[in-house]
Amino acid sequence: MGKVFRFMHCADLHLGARFKGLGQDNSELAERMRRSVMDSFRRIIDEALARSVDAFVISGDLYDDSNELPSTRMEFSNQLSRLKVPVFICRGNHDSVTTWDAAIPYPDNVHEFGTDPERIDITDGVEILGVSYSTPHETRNLASMLEGSRDRFTIACVHCDLDSISEGYAYAQCSMSDLVGRSVDYWALGHIHKRDVVSTAPYVVYPGNIQGRSFKETGEKGAYLVTVTDGRVSSLDFISTCGYRWEDLTVDITGKSLTDVVNSLSGTVDRSTICRLSFVGSGNLDAMLRTNPDDVSSAISSSLGCIISSISVKTASDIDLEVRAEGKDMAAAIIRSGNRISAMSKEQIIGLICKNRNAARYRDEYESMSEEELRSIVTDSVRSIIVKMEVSR
Repeated sequence: MGKVFRFMHCADLHLGARFKGLGQDNSELAERMRRSVMDSFRRIIDEALARSVDAFVISGDLYDDSNELPSTRMEFSNQLSRLKVPVFICRGNHDSVTTWDAAIPYPDNVHEFGTDPERIDITDGVEILGVSYSTPHETRNLASMLEGSRDRFTIACVHCDLDSISEGYAYAQCSMSDLVGRSVDYWALGHIHKRDVVSTAPYVVYPGNIQGRSFKETGEKGAYLVTVTDGRVSSLDFISTCGYRWEDLTVDITGKSLTDVVNSLSGTVDRSTICRLSFVGSGNLDAMLRTNPDDVSSAISSSLGCIISSISVKTASDIDLEVRAEGKDMAAAIIRSGNRISAMSKEQIIGLICKNRNAARYRDEYESMSEEELRSIVTDSVRSIIVKMEVSR
């Protein structure tokens, strides 16, 4: 076996981050969620120690803007001091300026790159380059400022927005052409919260953030363990360390009881999962979901132990609306009224919806919908009314 060098790569810690979309007024849960970010970082340190890494790289956004409290910085510094190997940090848009640099300095094994490019030899044959933001809204193309050595394995640590996978926050923007031909073997990037191995020639890697904070950040979160053998990346292993996982799940109720639904979700969710459930299909559960959504949500949560933020009901009952529309009762009149609205143009439907003052505040959202989506609102509304009438009998 050749010469082996191992390092851990993480980014976008956002220590002290706030969470969105919990949908629950639970102070105990809120505190657990707040702690989960640091807990995830602690597990990354545990993994680095267990796997005997030779270096540790953090590609920006250590803190979450104004949430760099003294206690947060102190605990972060304490975790870094557990490592007996060099730690390299570049600053990003959220931590370009930090508060407690002098009062709570980082341990001696930590090097934080300055606002001008730097090159550091880690071991024989391995070097790291890096540069930090000079302002939260960095406009420089930082990646284009870094150039490696041809006779070494080169890591480049930078927090930047790669235009091909941008999430809309174009700071330190660059393109793939800026990353190729610079004698850099592994671009250790940060800024994009979704992990992505953009390229393997050279390696261009976003590890994502270490703990999802909303339904925009679903799935497993953690860090990459990178193994370099004889000057080449021989393995790239993602290690999940997050304490909570956000998941958008779709459940088809067709032919299912509530017990069947719970069984279908078992193994998919657990106590670490924060769910947003979308119910689709048709069947007997439709009426229950429309009349008692909160209680159904509570029943599923209690059975599986997961946290359910919200549920969306897009189901249909076994009621044949076309047949019922031929009747002479109130249900038939409601269905025919809904059919007339559905036949309107998109602009007419939006105009009718927005006659309600509360709904009018969301006109932009309605206008962004397709005609099919707007008509489904009408159909779902009609079906909900008919279901309530049936249940109330």
